[in-house]
Amino acid sequence: MTGKSWPMASKLAVKGLELQPVVRATLPEVAAFLHRWRGSEDSPKPETARETVPSIERRLRWLLIDNPVASADSALGYCLRDGLGVIRGLNLCSPTAFLSKDKRLLGLGSGSFFVEPLARSLGFYLFKKYLRTPGFAFYFASTCNARSGELWKAMGGYAVPNSETEYILPLRLDVVIPAFVAAKTASQVAARMARICGRSANPMLRFLTRSSTKLAIEPCQDWEKLAELSRRHRPPHHITNDRSPALLKWRYGPGSPAYPCAIYVFRDESGNEGWFSLGDLRHGEEGRPRESVLLDAIWPRERMSFQPIFREIARAAAASADAVLFRPQPGVDYSKYSRCIIPHQLEAPRAFVCLPKGAAGFPLDSLDYDDSDYIAWRFQWTGPRPAKQA
Repeated sequence: MTGKSWPMASKLAVKGLELQPVVRATLPEVAAFLHRWRGSEDSPKPETARETVPSIERRLRWLLIDNPVASADSALGYCLRDGLGVIRGLNLCSPTAFLSKDKRLLGLGSGSFFVEPLARSLGFYLFKKYLRTPGFAFYFASTCNARSGELWKAMGGYAVPNSETEYILPLRLDVVIPAFVAAKTASQVAARMARICGRSANPMLRFLTRSSTKLAIEPCQDWEKLAELSRRHRPPHHITNDRSPALLKWRYGPGSPAYPCAIYVFRDESGNEGWFSLGDLRHGEEGRPRESVLLDAIWPRERMSFQPIFREIARAAAASADAVLFRPQPGVDYSKYSRCIIPHQLEAPRAFVCLPKGAAGFPLDSLDYDDSDYIAWRFQWTGPRPAKQA
């Protein structure tokens, strides 16, 4: 055969590899591969190898099988196997429902893209197979790093604007500032100075955690009510996650890694209602701040300011967290809170989008992308274990 490029099958054959779909029956093997990969030197976070294979499989079942959008016969991703049947490369994917004006769109989210050195040159084909999965309006990822971001760009993908930024709202500066200093310098003197500054600065943030008379707030896990408020207040010009009762229960209920999740409904004096959800990452070990993550915020934007809601978010998180993490949300101007929040630049954009060939594009800054992959891998399991699979 002549020419500059071989067909994919030929290149796979030379390496002794075969590209196969990931199905439900192979999840134990996939979990074992991820456990092996996360403990290797190639993993950016080898400490995650402390998690067991059954725990990883449990996360996979939540993300890929329990997901209400997933169908029983759909592929859960694709893998590369060697001649002995051992997985050497992996790209998992899960369907996500979005709403755009009056249309329901299906996006296919990519996650857990890992290729061992033996098969690294073929990772391109593994990823290309994912991008050719039929039946989706677009393909996306929300947990990219610098390496995977380069692959998305090479395949014609585009970074979602502002996804390279994460915001931090420090609630206890005497805890948060030393953690930041420790990440940049080993100087114990600098750490002590930061702690002193933190203690003197904490009173400046107390106004955020004082109870507000503008909003009445109460915990809520009424999925029907939360879904109705989401439908009623959905920004018409944004592409947002479908927040149906089934999806909200899956995302925040007892079977979710984020459970127990703090979900609150709020109401102002004019009767306008909305809700927000906070997930606790439960850190705080070895000097690390206890982190809470803002996962959702729904409100009537044309009738309510976000400022009193922001205060209630801080107040709700202060009971168990030293800091609140949140990502930019389309249509929200965070410059109003510049004195309170710390913008943290990530190593690369976190979210990318790629369109099928010939598909109509859309403004990427209108995409309020899904965080399910983030929830699956960042949160510790604390809720009751699901029933054992037959």
